[in-house]
Amino acid sequence: MIDGQVLRTASDTLKAHDSWIIFTHRKADGDAVGSASALFQAGVNSGRHVSWYSPDAALPEAYAFLPHYREHTCTGKYAFGGNGTLYVFLDCANETRSVEGFDLSRNINALNIDHHEDNSLYGRINCVDGYASSTCEVLYQVFKSGEWDITADIARSLYTGIFTDSGGFNFSNTSPLTHRIAAELIERGAEPSKLADLIMQNKTSAGLNVWAKALSRVKTFGYNGMFALSWLYADDFASAGADMTETEGLPSMLMGLRGVKFIAMLTENPNGDIRCSFRSRDGSPFGAGEIARGFGGGGHERASGATLKGTLMECTERIEGLLLQKYHECSSAGE
Repeated sequence: MIDGQVLRTASDTLKAHDSWIIFTHRKADGDAVGSASALFQAGVNSGRHVSWYSPDAALPEAYAFLPHYREHTCTGKYAFGGNGTLYVFLDCANETRSVEGFDLSRNINALNIDHHEDNSLYGRINCVDGYASSTCEVLYQVFKSGEWDITADIARSLYTGIFTDSGGFNFSNTSPLTHRIAAELIERGAEPSKLADLIMQNKTSAGLNVWAKALSRVKTFGYNGMFALSWLYADDFASAGADMTETEGLPSMLMGLRGVKFIAMLTENPNGDIRCSFRSRDGSPFGAGEIARGFGGGGHERASGATLKGTLMECTERIEGLLLQKYHECSSAGE
């Protein structure tokens, strides 16, 4: 559990500034959007000037019901200044996960709130708990430590982030504290069944056609079929008329394959980059985070991602070869 003084310092830092600029990571998920929405609303409620930026051209439409979703602005680079503004990074394991322009050598007035165990602690103030289920879980504790008014809108946003990053309270990062916080958010106005419907029942027919492509390509391999991977071309989205954000939840679905302990889901972006999402569970000889970091990415040991260069098929073959190699290394070490 994160130290109470760290939580109070984060809360005091927020209260000491009248202007906040929020940054979330590229390819935002429910935790990134939920935490930004909650903090944005808390800022508005307390009379602060708030803005929200990320490199994403569009946020996942599944979270359009959250407050301030439409006030998100896409930018590739930001001119960080020293004008008394507080720059708040949410759910970003390192400064490169969000917009360009952040310079560690300048000691920028940044508050870093996160739950990734590999967070590089790049902020002037770092409020990071690698054991928390989500950034929303950490942010709730920041609010509570400073006695912020957690309204129903804020509660819904925080619950959304906790629900999605804990896999509906199914992932191993779900702790007793996670459940206690969820209960308190329900008491403050979060409606579990309604939010679950909004989060889960939001697929478009175009998006499902893309999922069907990915599911038709699933390949299992390795000892007892413990590894699985699939891939999507940029053209798959174009031909289906689907948005690139509509793969939210697809990697977790692949983890439902019987006997599979580790999955890799590769998606070709229109610019040619290959986005790879990794997931692992108990029984895998190595974690998703370990593999992602090997490619310059990051995340949790159970859920992580990286951006690769090369053609989609080259990257697929590269990952398959690496997973088999790592498995044999782990098996040999255990003999």
